[in-house]
Amino acid sequence: MRSYFIETWGCQMNHHDSERLEGQLLRHGLEPARDADRADLVLLNTCSVRDRPVRKIASRIGELARCTPPPMVGVCGCVAEQEGQALLDRSPLVRFVLGPGQIGRLGEALRAVARGDRALLVGFDADSGSDRREVSRRSPTRGMITVIEGCDEFCTFCIVPYTRGRERSRPMGEVLDEVNGLVAGGMREVELLGQTINSYRCPTTGADFAALLDAVAEVAGLDRIRYVTSHPRHFDDRLIEVLARRPAVSRYLHLPVQAGSNCVLRRMHRRYTREEFLALVSRIRSAVPDINLSTDVIVGFPGETDEDFVATLDLIERVRFGQVFGFAFSPRPGTPAARYPDQVPEAVRKERLQRLFELTDRITLELNRSLVGTLSRVLIDGGSRRDPNVWQGRGEDNRVVNFPGNGGAGIGDVVEVRIVRAAAHSLIGEVETSAPPRLPVLPPA
Repeated sequence: MRSYFIETWGCQMNHHDSERLEGQLLRHGLEPARDADRADLVLLNTCSVRDRPVRKIASRIGELARCTPPPMVGVCGCVAEQEGQALLDRSPLVRFVLGPGQIGRLGEALRAVARGDRALLVGFDADSGSDRREVSRRSPTRGMITVIEGCDEFCTFCIVPYTRGRERSRPMGEVLDEVNGLVAGGMREVELLGQTINSYRCPTTGADFAALLDAVAEVAGLDRIRYVTSHPRHFDDRLIEVLARRPAVSRYLHLPVQAGSNCVLRRMHRRYTREEFLALVSRIRSAVPDINLSTDVIVGFPGETDEDFVATLDLIERVRFGQVFGFAFSPRPGTPAARYPDQVPEAVRKERLQRLFELTDRITLELNRSLVGTLSRVLIDGGSRRDPNVWQGRGEDNRVVNFPGNGGAGIGDVVEVRIVRAAAHSLIGEVETSAPPRLPVLPPA
């Protein structure tokens, strides 16, 4: 077994898990293959949040079985935790199953394969996290750092507490060491990760997420800090004060609302009301007027009426999110919502999702157009996929900005860009040769 290929589905945490997996594979002497057909080992790092994940994995394993010769397969991630032994029983190609709480034991799985055995490594009690020193970073400008694993919220639609376990926060000193290491290696931005990141509590000092964010912002040489995902009910005024006071903290906040109807929010077990969410948004925008908010929305949740759905559209119109990640409800095995009566027909779910996208696309374009003529401080990620002569990066509000690649700037540089045109999902600009200093962030009201 000399080469590997990793396929990743899902959120930032899954992509960072793949970086951790790759770091261990490299340490064990394996080399990356150009594609799965050429690899001796293919890792399928899976997500079970979306629709039909098990069917998707089964289909992919079937495709790999037709390769000549077929590779060995390791199934990792949330589907691995959810399905366990069933994945080993499904196909002889699957040589090991590795849950997200066991990533640090990949070496053990590889040794089992070398002996001709098959390994089932799931659960949440054995991953020491020592592999975090071996992460293979895929971006030269941005580094992801997990600060809290798992989730204690148990929303009725969500499988995460069952596939990633209960909340487990990393020590603050350990996180800061990792941040300092990334900055020393040339990273300009870090992204702190957690399923419910603002419920973070340092296991040694009791420091909360506001304190952690404040400490990370002190790291010399760090230009920008992003973080996902925040739960509305854990977003307190101390955290808002840090956002307003620390210019290194990105002017972007992902704040999932999921629904705009109190009836639906109760059935989802979100433990906040529509009114409380709108009040929170008002406090955040009073302190940080230039904040760019994004959110998650589920339509067609069991029992959702036409009036409930209209309430969601109304909330989106009121808040005017810069981006909305919309999903039609799909039942996750083992979650309470999968057993709820009054399941909404698929045709209705699809129609509501289309109406949601029509509204959010209009709002996003309007917000983008309002930025024409303004300056954006852009961290360059690389060339545009459509035009190699165009640089692409993200502003402090996380919006994608494309601009001509002239003037000597390069990947990892931060440049001031004047926005000259707006598209539905990106901004087009020109580098400002003599840009004024960044406007100061307003203090909390």
